[in-house]
Amino acid sequence: MKLIKDKKFYYVEPVEIEIYLKNIGKVRTIIKDMYVELIDVEPIHEKSKIIFDHFRELDEPIDLMEIQNFFPQYIKSIYDSYYKNIDLYEKLSTYFKGGLSNSASSWRLALYLNELLIKYEPTIASTQYIGDFQTYNMNYLIIKLNELNEKFLLEDSTVAFLIKRRNFKYQDMPLDKEFAKLVELWHYNIKENILS
Repeated sequence: MKLIKDKKFYYVEPVEIEIYLKNIGKVRTIIKDMYVELIDVEPIHEKSKIIFDHFRELDEPIDLMEIQNFFPQYIKSIYDSYYKNIDLYEKLSTYFKGGLSNSASSWRLALYLNELLIKYEPTIASTQYIGDFQTYNMNYLIIKLNELNEKFLLEDSTVAFLIKRRNFKYQDMPLDKEFAKLVELWHYNIKENILS
């Protein structure tokens, strides 16, 4: 397995592993942590690069409400793309502000709301102007919670998304057999839980 230099840049998913202890004839379940590296999100074009750079310089998540304040030229596109969930983005913006004021619970609430909202992507606004700000925010929020040593778990679909991004980055590299085995066991556990 690849050496993990800084754990804050990983999402940690507990994976149950059943081990048969031959000498006592029993099966024991142990938990092994699967470290899923968070892959940086790069802006897709010059417009999104300007937006990303603005929030990166502030060391803040990309807040849809604040984009409209700093980049008013995108208000119409943002409204057209997000009007159905705008109240949720207003709530998310409030959580971001709470997190930036040192509230760990606000970062956690922001992460879970971001998990919900990412399901509605991509939109015209994100593909043509903003870029993949939802995935950027997902990484940002996980790193923040890691820095605060806060415990949290993500939905299976989110974990699968992070694994897919990690695997895509390393597709031309030698296979990390330990990571691949943990992913396989994680998938197996999900299927078992659905069937039970």
